[in-house]
Amino acid sequence: MKKLLALYDDDSIYAGRLMEYLKHLGWEDFDILLFTRQESLTDFLKYQPIEILLYGNDSFPEEIAKNNIKYIFNLCKNQADAGDDLQQIFKYQAAGKIASDIISCYTKLEDFNAGRRYDDVGFISVYPPVPGAEKISFAWALAKELSDKRKTLFISMEMFPAEFLADGRQTGYALSEYLYFLKECRTGNAILKSYLNYSEKLSCLSGVSHGFDLLALGKDDAERFMKELREHKDYEIVIFYLGLYTEATMEIMKNSDRVFLLSCKEPYEEMVLGEWERQMELMGIARDPSKYLKIKLPTVEQAAGENCSFDHLYPAIRPYAKDLSKHLLYGERSSYELAKGKTAAGSA
Repeated sequence: MKKLLALYDDDSIYAGRLMEYLKHLGWEDFDILLFTRQESLTDFLKYQPIEILLYGNDSFPEEIAKNNIKYIFNLCKNQADAGDDLQQIFKYQAAGKIASDIISCYTKLEDFNAGRRYDDVGFISVYPPVPGAEKISFAWALAKELSDKRKTLFISMEMFPAEFLADGRQTGYALSEYLYFLKECRTGNAILKSYLNYSEKLSCLSGVSHGFDLLALGKDDAERFMKELREHKDYEIVIFYLGLYTEATMEIMKNSDRVFLLSCKEPYEEMVLGEWERQMELMGIARDPSKYLKIKLPTVEQAAGENCSFDHLYPAIRPYAKDLSKHLLYGERSSYELAKGKTAAGSA
């Protein structure tokens, strides 16, 4: 049964346009209703609960009972107010951004309040021996695609984090702070959610104050981190983007269910990937072809042209991630033919 999202605003023109846009998105989880009269909303709430109420007036009417409303979001007129309160969303911005903010805020509140536990958690590592914009874009796109169907946590472990993650919501040095807490207290899952950012349905942990913070993470720390995530079962899928090569990241790969090795179609990257494989064999780590899968991506220039921005690169890389997500979710072979270790852009 779908939940109800209601929009209450006496500015009927604005409210009507926003409602039409939200309906056009075709959200699977919500039916969307519009109220422009307070009396109509009051009468409706006597008989029907509302999951989210968006109101666009300056203040919330005292006459409207809140007991049948789970979450109330204010469409505020001052952009500064939107940054002060989780449930304040700036009214005069692009409709797409409003929609994204609604789902992001809702996901965060549900994370804190619902406390759902899942039967199992699957771990995915995404590792590029030669990091690049096309690789982090692929990892981010894969996490976004999977989060639409499964409760997903994305952890970006790169020494020089990209600012475009989480649609600009990344603030501070959450990953560094959490890792230090984990090392000092030996347990960190209880406060993990307080460090997360959200991009619609996707939960994200990223942001380092210095790359050395990641280098300080040891093998035992990584093992304990994954053990806690597995035991608490707050997520169905946890994706690690491993933008560096350390003992800790090797431990994460060893304990992951799937490892995707990303490279571009360039001779240098092929040589680096080959050397990485040689070192794996030297350490006695056997590469199971059903677990370690190679993904060939176009370079930034091949995907989106020279001097491209993330806004151009992400849509060009996203189809590769969407293709892979279908395989992971539904077992579709699609153009990757992952069972044979092949990809749309080449072979393993």
